[in-house]
Amino acid sequence: MAVGYPITKTDLDNRMGALIVNVRDALEACVLFKALLDDSTILPDATLTTLGYSGAEITQLRAAFSAMKTLRDISRASATQASTNDFWFDAKHVAGLNFH
Repeated sequence: MAVGYPITKTDLDNRMGALIVNVRDALEACVLFKALLDDSTILPDATLTTLGYSGAEITQLRAAFSAMKTLRDISRASATQASTNDFWFDAKHVAGLNFH
C-alpha cells in the first residue's frame, strides 16, 4: 500500500511548469518594483527616510532590486555578466530569515 499522493506524469508536468512560471513571474515583479524604487516622483529618498529607512538601507534595497533586474536580464539574454556575482547578496538582507 502506497501512502501520500501518487506520482503521475500530469502531477510532475504541473509542478515543473508552475515552478518555472513562478520564477519568471517573481523576477518580472522585481523588475516592476525596481521601477517604483527608481522613480523619484513615487519613492524618493525623502519618502523612504520618512518611512524609517536609513540611507544605507535605501542603498541596499535599491541594490537588491537592481541585482534581481540584472538576473532577469541575463536570463532573457539581454545582458551578460563578465565576472562572478552573488546576485543574492543584498537580497538576502531584504529576505531576512526567509532566505534559504
